[in-house]
Amino acid sequence: MNEIKNKVFSYINEYESIIIARHKNPDLDAYGSQFGLYYALKDYFKNKKIYVIGDTNSLNQFGEFDEVNIDIAKKSLLLILDTVSKQMLDENVYKYYDKLIFIDHHQNNPDIKNDLAYQIKNASSAAEIIADLLMYWNIPINYDSARALYLGIIGDTGRFKYSNTTEKTLLIASKLLSKGLNIQEIHNSIYLESRRNKEIKNIFFQRIKYSKNNVAYSKNDIDFILENNLTTNYVSRGLVNQMSGMREVPIWVNFTEDTENHKIYCEIRSRDIAVINVAIKFGGGGHLHACGCTLNNWNEVDLVISDLDNLLEEKK
Repeated sequence: MNEIKNKVFSYINEYESIIIARHKNPDLDAYGSQFGLYYALKDYFKNKKIYVIGDTNSLNQFGEFDEVNIDIAKKSLLLILDTVSKQMLDENVYKYYDKLIFIDHHQNNPDIKNDLAYQIKNASSAAEIIADLLMYWNIPINYDSARALYLGIIGDTGRFKYSNTTEKTLLIASKLLSKGLNIQEIHNSIYLESRRNKEIKNIFFQRIKYSKNNVAYSKNDIDFILENNLTTNYVSRGLVNQMSGMREVPIWVNFTEDTENHKIYCEIRSRDIAVINVAIKFGGGGHLHACGCTLNNWNEVDLVISDLDNLLEEKK
């Protein structure tokens, strides 16, 4: 792996123009890895043009995004973080570049032509990988970079609760905290919420249904989102784990209709059963126990529920 680490750095060192991207509809790890790398490289390579691109949502507490024209993109090194999947990217992100490198921690392999893919599939997060790379390259991690990377790590580990948390994860987190981070402020910025959000979670919980083998699921159509003045991202990513922690429920899945394109975002989670093949079957991917895909209609939703239910049937 050191050879690949060195090759990634040689590309970064070579290019005067670098674009840092990640998957659309970003979570904390996508933001954290992207801005963690951006703030460190910008401080270290003061004469390079470094850009961050992508969409934004209510989770953004990291920074502003750049607009990059085609002429700049065509001569740039493009770094795509926290995904290797075409389904997770807008085509314009990877349409123009001089060289493309993926840096990711998911289980599926790239389905986009690239020059290099650096994947650590057992890493807790893309942010952990970026922090490890910066330390290996001896590039100083400043406060802004450390804060972003720490946010990314705790986002994908659920504050170090999930099984993807390793000794290395905790070691890297401790090094990031040593940069002067205020852990209470950081956790408050993520986990404090309004009374209204608490009420929505109670409404959501009442909507949960169960398959014959206790797959918990929720079908969230546009009417539910609009009636409650919510966003697609909040319902899809923010509410999926309201179904977790029930002893009787080993797998839970959240289906949310996008208010703009009417696609249905599917977020699949499990306690200890590998569910990724179901996501891959429908064009998605992710981790063994946390993954997702995008569906075309509610008939496909029922097929996903059936496949997950069959996984539990096989375990009997």
